Amino acid sequence: MSLDSPLRTHAAEASAAAWRAELSPRARQHVAHSLATCMAWLEAPLQASLSEFDQRLFQMADRARNHVEQQACFESRHALERGTAAFRERFANGLRERFIRLGDAGEQKRLQPERLELSLVDTTEQEENDALAVLSSRAEARHAGVLHELGFRLAVLAASSPLDGDGQPAGPRAIASVLREAAAPMPLSLAHRLLMFQCFDARLMASLESLYASLNDHLRDNGILPQLRVVSYARTTASTRAAVNARAEAPVREPVMAPTPASEAARSESISVLESLRDLLAKRTREPAVAHGTARLASSDELQIALTALQGHLSEVADHASREIRSAQRLRDELVAQLSINRPPGSPPVSLSPEHSDTVELTAMLFETLAQELTKQGAARSLLGGLQWPVLRTAVTDKSFFEQRDHPARKLVNTVAEAANDWLDHADADPVLAEKLERVVGEVAVATTIDPRWVSDIENHVATLSRKAQVAERRLAEAMEGRERLATARKRAAELMTERMNERSPRGVLRILLERTWSDVLALNLLRNDENSPAFQASLDITDQLLGRTPVANVAHLQAEVETRLQHVGMHADEAAEVARRLLRQQQEDDAAPTNTDMAMRLRTRPRFGEDVLAATEPATPPDDESRLKPRIRAELEVLRHREAGSWYEFMQADGTLARRKLAWFSASSGRCLLVNANGIRAEDMTLAQLATALIEGSAREYVPPPSSLLDRAWHAIAGSLRLSAARAS
Repeated sequence: MSLDSPLRTHAAEASAAAWRAELSPRARQHVAHSLATCMAWLEAPLQASLSEFDQRLFQMADRARNHVEQQACFESRHALERGTAAFRERFANGLRERFIRLGDAGEQKRLQPERLELSLVDTTEQEENDALAVLSSRAEARHAGVLHELGFRLAVLAASSPLDGDGQPAGPRAIASVLREAAAPMPLSLAHRLLMFQCFDARLMASLESLYASLNDHLRDNGILPQLRVVSYARTTASTRAAVNARAEAPVREPVMAPTPASEAARSESISVLESLRDLLAKRTREPAVAHGTARLASSDELQIALTALQGHLSEVADHASREIRSAQRLRDELVAQLSINRPPGSPPVSLSPEHSDTVELTAMLFETLAQELTKQGAARSLLGGLQWPVLRTAVTDKSFFEQRDHPARKLVNTVAEAANDWLDHADADPVLAEKLERVVGEVAVATTIDPRWVSDIENHVATLSRKAQVAERRLAEAMEGRERLATARKRAAELMTERMNERSPRGVLRILLERTWSDVLALNLLRNDENSPAFQASLDITDQLLGRTPVANVAHLQAEVETRLQHVGMHADEAAEVARRLLRQQQEDDAAPTNTDMAMRLRTRPRFGEDVLAATEPATPPDDESRLKPRIRAELEVLRHREAGSWYEFMQADGTLARRKLAWFSASSGRCLLVNANGIRAEDMTLAQLATALIEGSAREYVPPPSSLLDRAWHAIAGSLRLSAARAS
């Protein structure tokens, strides 16, 4: 997959671009060089992002739970292969257009009056907006220093105020916007589109610092703000301002040294996401600054000792209260109480530092948001509550907990919560998995570090359960399909017999023999052969000879064929011979031979071919007459008939909970369907018409599996809630 053609072509055309008239010739030259540098630098990471996206799609197809998911992955791979060239062209055009309009965004932003506009947003669009906002914000926080310098230098070229945010043509927000515009025409599902953005985040956004450094070096070497240096200061939130005010009122003031750029860059690299969330948290609260007074801030070591003690107490007391998910205020109160246990009399009280307090707040928000996604009062909530103190201890110690998606503690929380919520909170819960999760949570409560083997052990067990569920579901679907074919064959055989018997209506035992016994022979032949096959046509020829519609050429041969076919439907040889003679009207005068009445009674009481199987799968209620259904229900029924099997639905239970069921199989002709639970066990017994009625009446709804993990959805919800609260506060 080569990127040479579109990017280098647009880079070569940069000098001939229709630059803004306000740009001086020297500024146009530097802007064109910056564009060419961006085009050349972006070749490798863009190619790596698309290659990784293709590889991730292949891996998802290989691990797909059903053929529908697998086919969707393959279709996205084909769409990527067909649309890569057009994608690169759109990306290059979008980036070039932003460099040409350098400075316009800033002017329009200054001239535009501030107003709040409300509108309805599509769910898919909102998901994409949130994903791009998260990755661009993360990149801006990670590369804040060099990006700030570049904004000042580009502002000199554009003769405008310092550029930031959307105003920077090569900034994270602009690149994210270009990526979205380039990917918009590609026929990808929401889940695969978000996966594509994740690949760009890992391969492209994470390595933008070298690009910005190269642009800064070129502009600085050519005399654009050569003495500019960015000095970073600690972020000031509401809680940190309170601490600063408290220190300012102290009688003795010590000189405060500003951190060096190198040390601040290293610090912001590890806790950029934490600091961004803390800023949003401070904007949401808008609490007035309150000085700590004589309170002493607990050190990190003291906090670790207190967390270790509380974690140990949790492992000793395994009751419901210890597993309860605590609010932020309750976590702080228990921490402060533990810190104050051994405080000497007369010493100042102990309180949490602003950073530690914000970490407690964010951890509590994470667990409360996760709990909202789980089944109420289920095993998942109890297990999640047992992880809150260990995870808080990890978050206080390791700031990368908020930054790394693959952090061991984050993976453990997500794995335990999803496994318990998907496999334990229903009637057919797996006891082995329940025991394993309880053991893992118990070991986490007494451990000092997160062992990755816990996650792999749970994932392997869940994968085994998933495979067993697939096998059970496939067997049930195959059995339902076989029974459907049997019912169709019996119905068609009865129709063929009725057509022929209406012309020549036999009476007595001969009619019973043909309606019950020989009709089963035709049904078995239809199951084995097509209706137009020579084998089935031979059975129809025998039927016509038995009814006298066509002459019998060889009676002995015909009798042998009839006996053979009757034995195929389970008749003994002697009984088959007797029935064949009756059909051919060759009953011999024998005292031992049954009379016509005895033969008729015997045939009526004899079980028919497949009758027991069909009776066992017959719905509890007869299929609804579609002509009596409401128009909306009939429309929904038509939608269900044209949908592929594999969709999930949630049904409202009597206790108010939702039970998730999968439509594993259905018949568009008969209306029968198969609903299974997560374990692949047959659940509700209903028809397609009844399912359509439940969907229209609201007692059932379609469930679309979310594209991201439980923990990622929780983080997005927290960030979105904080951004909304900050916007309302401002």
